[in-house]
Amino acid sequence: MDSFLTFLAVGFVAQLADGALGMGFGVISSSVLLFQGFPPPLVSASVNAAKIPTGSMAGISHALNGNIDFSLFRRLALSGMAGGIVGALILGELKRPFLTVLIAAFLIGIGSLILWRGITGRAPRLLATRRMSVIGAAGGLIEGIGGSWGPIVTSSLIGSGTEPRRAIGSSALAELVVSAIVFAVLLMTFQAGHWGGDRALSDVLMPVAGLVAGGVPAAFIGGRLAAVAPKRPLTIAVGLLALGIGLQRLSTLI
Repeated sequence: MDSFLTFLAVGFVAQLADGALGMGFGVISSSVLLFQGFPPPLVSASVNAAKIPTGSMAGISHALNGNIDFSLFRRLALSGMAGGIVGALILGELKRPFLTVLIAAFLIGIGSLILWRGITGRAPRLLATRRMSVIGAAGGLIEGIGGSWGPIVTSSLIGSGTEPRRAIGSSALAELVVSAIVFAVLLMTFQAGHWGGDRALSDVLMPVAGLVAGGVPAAFIGGRLAAVAPKRPLTIAVGLLALGIGLQRLSTLI
């Protein structure tokens, strides 16, 4: 029960940040699971499983608040699914020490960029392109290998000139589709014995249940938060968390 309540709180806070910033649920949830010692493929599968119900609620909330450009959503979703499939297949084949370095490097890099965004008040343009298919494919690839869609896609959309609330809403709905396909591919690779390791899927049932229980009610108000939440302190907090967990993961290899 303690584990469930802990992850309920994590899911609620993470989804509140995600609703306000267009990023945060994946970074925060993955960071906490990695800190507890779960292998990266299991972390990615668990977080993407939790994103399906929370993302569904977030999508409904954004739609009701008029935050979604459906043409943009379709382009992001289609290219994101392709990138997500490739990323999930790669993740199932990589060895754990290399994965630890890869995920830690991602968390340190993305945490630093999110922190810079919070301090300066400007969204970094991570991909110097206006091609939505490239942005979606890159976000899907990162999502598949255990990173997070939001910091890549939402930041790039805002940096390329998309209206912030439409960038956040369209990205959130596309992420739902990408998360579903990534989870399905990771589940198939697990069943094929590609990344069984010393932990079973059942080990994360309680954390996933907690993330969902906390994330769903927070997602319901996410569309409104995108318009009214104080973004700078939330952004700085998410950046510091990702940066700190990334450094902690690297320290385990020393």
